[in-house]
Amino acid sequence: MKTLRLLLFLLALGLVSCTPKVQVVTLHSPNVILQDKAFVYETDSLRLQFNFQGENGVVRMNIYNKLEVPLYIDWKRSAFIKDTEKFDYWVDEASFQGEYSGTSANRYRWYSYQGGSFSGTLRKEDRIAFIPPKTKLVQAKFVVAPGKAWRFSKEPTAVEQIDIPIVATQVKKQSLVRYEFSEANSPLKFRNYLTLSTDAQFRTEFHIDTPFYASKVENVDGRYLFGSAYSASDLNTPTAINHLPASYQEQNKFLLKIPVN
Repeated sequence: MKTLRLLLFLLALGLVSCTPKVQVVTLHSPNVILQDKAFVYETDSLRLQFNFQGENGVVRMNIYNKLEVPLYIDWKRSAFIKDTEKFDYWVDEASFQGEYSGTSANRYRWYSYQGGSFSGTLRKEDRIAFIPPKTKLVQAKFVVAPGKAWRFSKEPTAVEQIDIPIVATQVKKQSLVRYEFSEANSPLKFRNYLTLSTDAQFRTEFHIDTPFYASKVENVDGRYLFGSAYSASDLNTPTAINHLPASYQEQNKFLLKIPVN
């Protein structure tokens, strides 16, 4: 019995020591502002809301047409731009989504044959998106920071001691390490560029160019954000994100995994 208890204790200790840490990245933009945790660019014509929450920072756009006439987006002339590299929202190609069903047989062990058929749909995305009056369009296509967490050679801006929940009734002190950046020395800079119009022929064409950069990065134990039962799946679970401490629920934040050594 003592041996079993010792093994269980060592297992629990190992799980605690191997609990994944995360990096919380905060984005800043000169023309996209925080409004009640939402990250918003707004004009008389539209409300463009960005949400980067979750792992690696998926660019989720919610475009609401405030006008009494339709809005059109030309995806071919819109782009996600990371540093100076352009990534297209629309490419002139089709994709096939389907499945294969078939049979196979062996005749007298001398030879075999297979027969079957494909079924599915050949799909091609529309180059021009149509947004009726007083409706919204949602787009999610790019990730701003694929891969694992960043490592920095610079000294941290601040180190704080915080309480980490080990179990429901027990906490321990750990460090929260914070780095702050200007646009000039940020590890991440990108832009989102949209071409829009209020007529299908784009005679009233206008553009929205929204630049972003990482202004703050915090290294912290995942349990500080998600509680003692934290697991890596919480990084992309909406219900878990909604229970984050209030200051981490803002839509200009996303998470990166810090590899366990």
